[in-house]
Amino acid sequence: MPPPPDSLPLTTEPPPRTGPLIDLRRGSLWMLLSLVGFTGMALLIKHLGSTRGISPWLALLFRAGVGMLVIMAVYMPQKRVNFRRALCSGKLVARGILGALGTAAYYLTLPALGAGKATLIGNTWVIWSAILAVFVLGEHLTPRKILGSVIAIVGIVFLMGLQGGDLTHLGRYELLAIVGAFVAAAVVVIIRQLTLTETSGTIFASQCAYTALMALPFVFSLPMPSLTDLALLTTAALLASLGQLTMTEGFRYLPVSIGGAFQILLPLTITLSGIALFKESFSAPQAAGAALILFGCYQTVMSKAKPPSREQTH
Repeated sequence: MPPPPDSLPLTTEPPPRTGPLIDLRRGSLWMLLSLVGFTGMALLIKHLGSTRGISPWLALLFRAGVGMLVIMAVYMPQKRVNFRRALCSGKLVARGILGALGTAAYYLTLPALGAGKATLIGNTWVIWSAILAVFVLGEHLTPRKILGSVIAIVGIVFLMGLQGGDLTHLGRYELLAIVGAFVAAAVVVIIRQLTLTETSGTIFASQCAYTALMALPFVFSLPMPSLTDLALLTTAALLASLGQLTMTEGFRYLPVSIGGAFQILLPLTITLSGIALFKESFSAPQAAGAALILFGCYQTVMSKAKPPSREQTH
């Protein structure tokens, strides 16, 4: 998935230091682990939904539950999580609800569209968040960001087969994936604001809590999964948590340029894995669109915008 919003490195809390802590070897190893985690999660959700008939809502519930256990194990001993604020504070509630909606959109589209296509569309949160941040956070929209956004949008057109202007090609799952990317972009902007006042544990807890609340009504009528399915669901949830924690740690030791490159590698890795394991296919125009999306998102991630003024961030 594009890394779902709760896995973004924006919640990193590096230890106090006088200069940047750069360790390319250590940071790259953490990022490679995050690629393994998120790729494994996406492929398992695809397998569970399309092959074993497991509802994405059940997978969401497992992800939220395991995520809460991770929070208790990692953040509670250090007193870096406040569950009351996660459930009741205004922006945290918005982050939790929107994060749950965005993650649900990704999980629902994975079995239907395939791991590659769902992730490529979902990854366009990069360009939508860059545009949204201009209006909400006062960030500058640089020429490189504009160029990257235009290229990625053209890529979406080709990936979805809309180059003839016929919107009837846009199915409900493609539409859901686009909406999910927009929602994820809003979550990114909210997280950028929350990191000024909240800990990573509290922000992550809001995501897990509201994801569980959203998924619960849909799982009561589902049949009991087999032991094999339970094991696969738990593994997928653990892999998602692995991706979350290791990506955050990776960005602690890497410059933005290298971290951004790893961020774009994720949809490429998931797409290639989907082709190899699930025989997912792309026509020539769709393949060109996928390449344009990756290139456009990379340009947007790598654009160095001037930071907004203090007045614009509050």
